[in-house]
This record gives sequence, C-alpha cells and structure tokens, in this order.
Amino acid sequence: MGNAINSRQAILEHLDDLSPELIQEVIDFIEFLKIKRAEKNNTEYHNLLLQQESLNRIWDRESEDIYDL
Repeated sequence: MGNAINSRQAILEHLDDLSPELIQEVIDFIEFLKIKRAEKNNTEYHNLLLQQESLNRIWDRESEDIYDL
C-alpha cells in the first residue's frame, strides 16, 4: 500500500510541471489503459462503451456548441 501512495505522489508531482495540453494527453492515456485492461473482461469493456456512447450524446449536442455562442 505504501508503494502505491509513493507512486501516486510521484505522479502528482510530475503533473504539476505539465501544461494543460500535456495533462489532457495524460488523461487520454489513462483512459486508453483502462479500456485496454477492460478488454480482458468483455463485460467491463461493454460497459465502458455504453458509458462513452451516453456521454457522447451529451457532449456532441449542436445546440450547445460553444462556437455558436
């Protein structure tokens, strides 16, 4: 457990030095790793896809496009 806390702290310290764009890349990579791990368990993978589909319906609404404001 102590090793996990040390790893988490090290990651947080590295994140403090990154630009917002690089932080987004880290987030994307973490999501990729979650999906990759979930592929081993088809049920989890299916649930992630359903969640993504649901969220895409919210995020991809043309009526809420910030460029049209």
